[in-house]
Amino acid sequence: PQAKPYQFFICHHKAARGTFARLLKHSLLHHHRVTRKVFLDSDDLTDLDTLFDTVAQKTTTLVVLCSADVLKRLWCVGELVMAQAYGIKVVPVILDGFQLPDEVW
Repeated sequence: PQAKPYQFFICHHKAARGTFARLLKHSLLHHHRVTRKVFLDSDDLTDLDTLFDTVAQKTTTLVVLCSADVLKRLWCVGELVMAQAYGIKVVPVILDGFQLPDEVW
């Protein structure tokens, strides 16, 4: 099977971690083991209707920047759901202030 175009998809809360996400993308693209594209919405998203399909069909690994508010963003939760549903590898990057949701969440 043909390789998916995005080796990594960076899931993040833009207001909280947009700058960090851009730095991570830059760092990944300059790593010798990264041979395909890295998706960052501010650079690569042209049609919001294709966002979840990009995770499900075009991504190998979802990198989740786990900031305090990432799970309050419906788009981020949707990206996580799609990754889980389609067997996409998920790599959490735990940042200051992040807490796993409790049963009430």
